[in-house]
Amino acid sequence: MTSGAKLTRRLPAFRLVARILAASLAASLAIPLAGCVEQTAEVDGSAGAPATAQTRAQSAPRATTAAFTKLEGAPQPVLDRFIRSLAAETKGHDITSVQPEAAKYIVQGYLSASKTSGGATLGYVWDVFDSRRARIQRIEDAITVQGAGADPWSLADDRALGRLAAKSAEDLAAVLAAVP
Repeated sequence: MTSGAKLTRRLPAFRLVARILAASLAASLAIPLAGCVEQTAEVDGSAGAPATAQTRAQSAPRATTAAFTKLEGAPQPVLDRFIRSLAAETKGHDITSVQPEAAKYIVQGYLSASKTSGGATLGYVWDVFDSRRARIQRIEDAITVQGAGADPWSLADDRALGRLAAKSAEDLAAVLAAVP
């Protein structure tokens, strides 16, 4: 759990991420959206096992609302570019970003990058909560990118982030479509 002091320092960054995502989605959907960041209570991890590419529901997505309240793990310029890509991808999967109070689902995420021989692995973890803040699913997946660089984030170009966002939106849509 994040300490109060850490949360206070991180809260402006969380708000910025939420606002950028909401603004991107609002522009693409032509409807007013606002982002709000709230720290949710720690939830028992037994609520849902992590989803992987092999265990995701194959149901067709249905239109739903979600509030993306937290995204961290990557440098801010990478987060900003990823959020723009994710906004476009979620629109294509009928996921509409709304304020947490109006959302059917709350989504919090973490991006990661690690060096591999010949490139890097860019990954994500999404925790999906219902409107009462009970975790219903954890989704994790990754893509590999080729290249060389001292920092694996340097390989996170727009194309790679677009692939990561597309995979994220597909995974989120599959999980949200499978929830009764």
